[in-house]
Amino acid sequence: MLARKEQFVEEGRRMQVYSVVDVSLLVLVYSAVGSLIELCDLIARNPAQFSDKLAWLCSRCPQSDSFGGGSPRVSHSQLNAILAVTRFLSKSDSASDHSPNSAVLDFLRLIPSSFRRSFWPQSFRNETIGAFFTDFIGYLSKATEMSQEFNTEVAELMGEILISAINSGAEDTEISRIFLLSLSHNFPAILSSDADKFVNCLLDQFTVPTVVPYSPKDRMQLISDTFSSSQSSPASVVTNNINSVEVSSPIVASQVSAGSPSSASSRLVDDIHSASTSKVSAAMNGESNSWFNDKMASFEEESLESLEKQEIACKLITHILDKVRIDPKLLEQIRKREWNEQGSHLKSRINAKLSFYQAAARLHLKCLASLDSDGKSSKNLWLEALVLFTEAAEACLLSVWRKMRLCEDLFSSLVEGMSKIAVTRGGQLLRVLLIRLKLLMLTACARAGTWSSSPRSMVATVMKTCLEVIEYGWSRDRAPVDTFIMGLVIIIRERTDHDEQVEKEKQSIPVVQLNLIRLLADLSVAANKSEVVDMILPLFIENLEEGDASTPGSLRLHLLDAVSHIASLSFEKSYRETVVLLTRSYFNKISMLGTADSKTLAAEATTERVETLPAGFLLIASRLTNIKLRSDYRHRLLSLCSDVGLVAESKSGRSGADYLGPLLPAVAEICSDFDPTGDVEPSLLKLFRNLWFYIALFGLAPPIQSSQTPNKSVSTTLNSVGSMSITPLQAVGGPYMWNTEWSTAVKRIAQGTPPLVVSSVKWLEDEMELNALHNPGSRRGSGNEKAALNQRAALSAALGGRVEAGGMGTISGVKATYLLAVAFLEIIRFSSNGGILNGGTSLTLSRSAFGCAFEYLKTPNLMPAVYQCLTAIVHCAFETSVIWLEDRISEMGHEADMRDTTVCIHATFLIKSMSQREECIRDIAVNLLTQLRDKFPQVLWNSSCLDSLLFSVNADSSSALVNDPAMVAAVKSLYQRLVREWIIKSLSYAPCTSQGLLQEKLCKANTWQRTLPTTDVVSLLTEIRIGTGKNDCWNGMRTANIPAVMAAAAAASGANLKLTEPFNFEVLSTGLVSATVKCNHSGEITGMRNLFNSFGGLNMGNPSTGFGLGMGIQRLKSGMFQQPQIENDSFDKVVLMKFVQQLQQFVNMYEKGGEFDKTTFRQTCSQATAFLLSNLEATTKSNIEDSSQLLRLLCWCPAYISTPDAMESGIFVWTWLVSAAPQLGSLVLAELVDAWLWTIDTKRGLFASEVRYSGPAAKLRPHLAAGEPEPPPVHDIVKQIIAHRLWVGFFIDRFEVIRHSNVEQLLLLGHMLLGTTKLPWSFSRHPAATGTFFTVMLLGLKFCSCKSQGNLQKFKAGLQLLEDRIYRASLGWFAYEPEWFDISNMNFAQSEALSVSIFVQFLNGRGDAVQIKNKGSEHENESNFLDVNHKCHPIWGHMENYPVERERRKQLLLMLCQHEADRLEVWATPTKSKDNGSRPKTSSEKWIEYARTAFAVDPRIALSLVSRFRSNSHLKNEVALLIQVNGSLMDNLHFSFHKKKKKKEEAQHSEYCIYNYSFFHIYSLCMDTISI
Repeated sequence: MLARKEQFVEEGRRMQVYSVVDVSLLVLVYSAVGSLIELCDLIARNPAQFSDKLAWLCSRCPQSDSFGGGSPRVSHSQLNAILAVTRFLSKSDSASDHSPNSAVLDFLRLIPSSFRRSFWPQSFRNETIGAFFTDFIGYLSKATEMSQEFNTEVAELMGEILISAINSGAEDTEISRIFLLSLSHNFPAILSSDADKFVNCLLDQFTVPTVVPYSPKDRMQLISDTFSSSQSSPASVVTNNINSVEVSSPIVASQVSAGSPSSASSRLVDDIHSASTSKVSAAMNGESNSWFNDKMASFEEESLESLEKQEIACKLITHILDKVRIDPKLLEQIRKREWNEQGSHLKSRINAKLSFYQAAARLHLKCLASLDSDGKSSKNLWLEALVLFTEAAEACLLSVWRKMRLCEDLFSSLVEGMSKIAVTRGGQLLRVLLIRLKLLMLTACARAGTWSSSPRSMVATVMKTCLEVIEYGWSRDRAPVDTFIMGLVIIIRERTDHDEQVEKEKQSIPVVQLNLIRLLADLSVAANKSEVVDMILPLFIENLEEGDASTPGSLRLHLLDAVSHIASLSFEKSYRETVVLLTRSYFNKISMLGTADSKTLAAEATTERVETLPAGFLLIASRLTNIKLRSDYRHRLLSLCSDVGLVAESKSGRSGADYLGPLLPAVAEICSDFDPTGDVEPSLLKLFRNLWFYIALFGLAPPIQSSQTPNKSVSTTLNSVGSMSITPLQAVGGPYMWNTEWSTAVKRIAQGTPPLVVSSVKWLEDEMELNALHNPGSRRGSGNEKAALNQRAALSAALGGRVEAGGMGTISGVKATYLLAVAFLEIIRFSSNGGILNGGTSLTLSRSAFGCAFEYLKTPNLMPAVYQCLTAIVHCAFETSVIWLEDRISEMGHEADMRDTTVCIHATFLIKSMSQREECIRDIAVNLLTQLRDKFPQVLWNSSCLDSLLFSVNADSSSALVNDPAMVAAVKSLYQRLVREWIIKSLSYAPCTSQGLLQEKLCKANTWQRTLPTTDVVSLLTEIRIGTGKNDCWNGMRTANIPAVMAAAAAASGANLKLTEPFNFEVLSTGLVSATVKCNHSGEITGMRNLFNSFGGLNMGNPSTGFGLGMGIQRLKSGMFQQPQIENDSFDKVVLMKFVQQLQQFVNMYEKGGEFDKTTFRQTCSQATAFLLSNLEATTKSNIEDSSQLLRLLCWCPAYISTPDAMESGIFVWTWLVSAAPQLGSLVLAELVDAWLWTIDTKRGLFASEVRYSGPAAKLRPHLAAGEPEPPPVHDIVKQIIAHRLWVGFFIDRFEVIRHSNVEQLLLLGHMLLGTTKLPWSFSRHPAATGTFFTVMLLGLKFCSCKSQGNLQKFKAGLQLLEDRIYRASLGWFAYEPEWFDISNMNFAQSEALSVSIFVQFLNGRGDAVQIKNKGSEHENESNFLDVNHKCHPIWGHMENYPVERERRKQLLLMLCQHEADRLEVWATPTKSKDNGSRPKTSSEKWIEYARTAFAVDPRIALSLVSRFRSNSHLKNEVALLIQVNGSLMDNLHFSFHKKKKKKEEAQHSEYCIYNYSFFHIYSLCMDTISI
């Protein structure tokens, strides 16, 4: 949470503009390239302001004239500078200053020299040079795009540079290759004439002469004759294909030049079609032979270096074609080029070849795109390119390297190129492409290595290309697309039309056919067109019903999976055909089980029933999007479950779970979006009832007993699972007998199931429908008394024995099964999701599952036994909900929000249910609401719950329609009693937050649709008062009885009270006044905003000085704030500036000792809070930054001023913030914790530990250190302590609110307590701080008690250590002689005594905090903190037995605190007699134990004991003996004091400096006792 808060505040700091001083600091570290890059980015944002820094950068760049003679060598700083200047040009157009351009151009002229190793610094390696060139050329390319003039200047130089790089004859050609490689990634501008020269040089240097290949016709004939080879190489194939780009073959030339314009293309298409036909046949028959062996030898001789050069050349020429047009003859020469060299290292060569071929393919496409698009020859070239790419793609599919990533990338580039050619040219090329794609698909289906889940796989690439082509041709040329799809479908049908049945049975299903089914299904889903589905699905359905797939086998399984995918597209016709087929198939399979024919079925039949059909149902349910079809599918699935359950129930010796269980995941998915709270048709409701009846009957529901053994997952076989008599009980208590996926599905179904109450009013009494769910003569039928006895026993176990045995015997077996189903349903609702039903995204009270549980109780005239069962089900469901919530008590983030929202929804629903017509429902609602409120007190301060209570006091009862005044009066009285209890309970624990919430409700009363029921609410609240002394509203000791909390509550109320005097105020009247003040401030902000907007804003300019929020408190003190820049003169920024200025003035005035105006300060803080709350909906970044600044000021200013008046105002606005905007609670608390820790560091108030702040003891200082008088403190220390007292009271209030719900805020409080109790002891010794000190310690002990409530279970070790620190800090208070403080105020003195007394009560009630283990048991606490070898505790030091000695320290603290409470009480009321007779007398052995324990903790505590109990001789003698035994320790302490008192500065910072005269007098007395 601290990190979140820092992020909230930090956003504005990141966007601040650097000043000139910041830039100068960067210049000092110019040698670091990171600093220079940051510097150039700053200059690029404002070149005019930093022109001198830009000139400095340019001066650091290498100049061409400085390298006139000899071999130049650049330095690191020069390279960094030129890189920074180039980066600057890529971000800013320096039209006014040409010096950066000149610097870069000068360096460009030096690049030919950079191809020599002597040019670079000696430490530069090739990797470093490559990185420099990559960055430099990347920046240069971006810079040329920003300025046309600079682009021309660079283009004039690039030609010469590129020629030099190609023809480099230097001693190290590797650098020139690195330069060209960098250019292949980013290519700057170049002149057209220079481009032709450069391309010629590339062809001369990086390639070899051309080779005349086969003509397309000859090549196609060759390929069709020798189609596939499992041993072929994709690289060699592609080499052959790239060779074939050339059209210099005489045969091809004659074909192009002779005949009609399309004759050559027509013949080529015919050849392609014939070749494809032969290849399809070969693919279907699995034939393969090799035709690439003649190229294998030449491929294996190519070198890696040569391939890399060729790849670079292809990429460079591709870049050049993007920049300029080159000579068409040269372009033709590129297209015909043969790229081939010799080499070794097979794997590296393969990768290099594949990369090169990919670059060559892209270059080929770029060349074709650059040619003249008109003309006959151009069409033939496009056609030949298409054939070339398809052949290369086929070679990749057939290659042994097809699984390599680079091979997949090459295949993807080739197929994408095919698609681009067809889409670009259209017409005849589209038909050719579809022919070739058909072959590619069949080839891919025939090869095992082409299928994978990766989107880069070859099948995925083919699928993507098919979709693109279908989308393109769908609206332009539909006929070939239809032919293409039908051609693929017919291939699957070919085997179905075979005439010879015997041969058909013997022949195995080709793999290509099975894979093609899957491919067509995926294609249908991806295309998502009903026309495509209508072409594919009918043939699939026909095959399943009448063809080969009508009998069990792999073909049928594949087709069932395919039709399931197609049906999920939500096309009504295909959906209905498929669902009818699937449901009929599943029901037939279930019906056949147990017959003679089922014993001869193939294994695929079981696979179909158990896996394929359930998976198909689930797939359709998860992907179906049409609302109408989902409703239909839900009805069909539930009907199928009902039919299957009825059939399964009649299977003697079989378990129905095996039949119904596989359907449950699909039912859960289709019910996932079903709202069970709406109106449900009776037919659908009966189907839900039947489903849950069979779930309970077959034991498919997860166990609902709290004590369960681990799940025992059983495979779905058809074997009988034991005796049927034990199944009901085992279903209730566990272990779970079936697949755990079915258990999860049942939980999901429960969230979408409506209450099982059908249309008839006497639905429960009429058993005809329930009896119909059993088959006549069934083992579980209504006539089987043994089965009925088992069902009643299971029901009794499910309800935890809440129903009397005699009453349970009156329930029939079928009715017991139904009630068991209801119990399973309602309890599972709460165990799976906390009791939140399915519905929309918003969580409303209608989604509480208690609504379903209460629905059963609305039925009139129920049998007593049935009513007891239904009531027990409600209570079991509630207990399950509590368990679910308690299991998540330690969650944080989204899970914690979901938990709190669930509690709120249930509480709100129970509040609304108290107005129900049925008295039994009202009684149960009140009972459950009370339990929920006690177990989860956070609902007391939930705004929605409080709204529901206040609105319901006078709301019209739902049963008022029956005109029953008595019932209406009873409901009204019930609400009034509950509202009063609710508010009193919330006030007794957190009076600050409770008053803030009440004031918020009063503020919003004007915006409510209906007015607040003033008469009843006023009558309820007028009698509630808060004040000092005894409170009549609640009994016993509550948090609100703590004096600090009561004072904070008075401050939060907004009443103008003098907190040092007794007070007693009325909650309602004070709340009305404060609510009116808040409304007025909010109205002022709204009015000013409207007025400001009506003026269209103010042109206030950018003030040069002002105030803003910095990160340090010193800037808050000094006013060194940077005013937020007013960019758009927005209202928010103007008002923010004013509030910051006003709050800063209060801080400055306090520092100068001026008079503090409480009224003005509270008004300013209140107005700022109203402004902050009005701006919560802001979403812009600047508004969020401004809000974070103002929020931080509102938290820090009262803490910095540290006076009671300022702290009262602070508590008032803090309470306002957390009540009106609970989402700000963590941010407010984080800021307050930081401010509290700051007061520790700065020694303010409670933490003013210096001697001059120690009260009366400070007056004795001249006697201890003569000649060192000190002036009194500037600020009154007592006022600062009282401010801390108010502050800690607010912290305790917030702790009570968040302790059960918000772990993040609890950890913030833990951070504060750790900083507060750290050693050395840092508290003030002023006697006025006694009550405040022990109140802080009380907060610490309350915080440590969270380890027993569960939400901080993960932090038990840390809480144990924190508790030790609190005990140690508390004992530290008694290391000094007790003092008195006379404030002449009885109320203050009584509050001090009461604060210590409450601490004693709480400490005395924590007997379970530390438990002393029995002998032989391990000490858990000791293992956490105690080093077993060295017996050293991080807080207590050396300890022999941690649990025992810790308990002794606690008892010592308890005794001292009780004595301090008695002492302060006598001081407050000296005339009041106090009866201490009930306390046991302390024995001499106990006093000796106290002395030894105190001496072990701190010798000063032992000496202080003597001063507190002067007449106790046992204590004095034991301390004297301890001093004698540990004389060296005491001498060291005595010497340390006398040494340190001579140094004023050291004395003030040492915890030993506050020994007073009386303390050393006690020490002297003990020394005298020793001598005697």
